Amino acid sequence: MKVALRDDDTSYFTTPGALEQIYDGVWQRIPVCLATVPFAIGYERPGIPHEHWHDGQPRPLDGNPALVEALKHHLHEGRATVALHGYTHEDFPAGFEFQAAPDLPRRVGEGRAYLQRLLGTGISIFVPPHNALSREGLDAVSRAGLNLLGSFLSFHPRHRRWDGRTFANWRRVRAYRARTGRSRDDRFVYPHVLRYTRHAEFGCHSLIPGTTLDELTRGFEEARQAGGDFCLATHHWEVDLTLRDVMRRFLDHASRYADVRFVSAEALFTA
Repeated sequence: MKVALRDDDTSYFTTPGALEQIYDGVWQRIPVCLATVPFAIGYERPGIPHEHWHDGQPRPLDGNPALVEALKHHLHEGRATVALHGYTHEDFPAGFEFQAAPDLPRRVGEGRAYLQRLLGTGISIFVPPHNALSREGLDAVSRAGLNLLGSFLSFHPRHRRWDGRTFANWRRVRAYRARTGRSRDDRFVYPHVLRYTRHAEFGCHSLIPGTTLDELTRGFEEARQAGGDFCLATHHWEVDLTLRDVMRRFLDHASRYADVRFVSAEALFTA
């Protein structure tokens, strides 16, 4: 069984210390997939200075050279990998970036190329800002050949472009939902990779304020019994001492099993 860890919102506004404070002692055990914003525009959240919340100014990642050097170091040491997390992460009146922004294919292509060039690493994963993705957003990601690592994926064919595998994947998820006694309204995380014609998808369990160790271990045990894998997703800027303790205790729990491997998020999509 593979277990991976994803962290969202690394950007120009992130300090190296903010990541190290959370992940020192963690990314020596398990690589952290840092979902990174290439040209961040400020919005309302902790960690972004108030004066930048609504200034609408894109800030390239290379405007924070200390962070760039730290990321290169952690990549070299095998502590981190990088995923594309939108282009600016800005919000629009009609929705979040990859629901409502124009020219989504350009944002995917330019953002990926910029990060790869800047950090000297390949990028094969896309994480939607706010875990929100329209049909057009998913189409742009799929056409780029990026795999999707989300937290609240919708599997119904009406929410995605049709390809030769859409219906079969929907039936797989529906059968799993029935086997585990869930209704259509029950939220759950499907523990297997779904492969479409141009991309693959995998869902993550969220570590957010209020998440308990019991919730995570129940999700982990369900995935293990189903012969699946597990991904934990969080935001470094909202991990306090309580959540940090939950994360570490969860990793301790998972490490007790001989068949569990801590892997990079990219490895979830390999055989």
